Amino acid sequence: MQHQMQVMDPTGHTQVSWDSGDTAGLRTARETFDRMTGQGYRAFRVGKGGGQGERLSQFDPDAEEMILIPQLVGG
Repeated sequence: MQHQMQVMDPTGHTQVSWDSGDTAGLRTARETFDRMTGQGYRAFRVGKGGGQGERLSQFDPDAEEMILIPQLVGG
């Protein structure tokens, strides 16, 4: 099964993909997740079929799709 993480970053967005059996891809995805959440990004699991998503505090290698967005600062 193909998994993907969309990171809304200064370049527009970066896509990171991994397969359950792909150790290197999984490691890259986990490192990206940890780096970005360490920089204040918020992570969300995308709900299947457009359903309710949920916020993630830890990398979930089984998530079909995740999106990481910078924390918004309002005024």
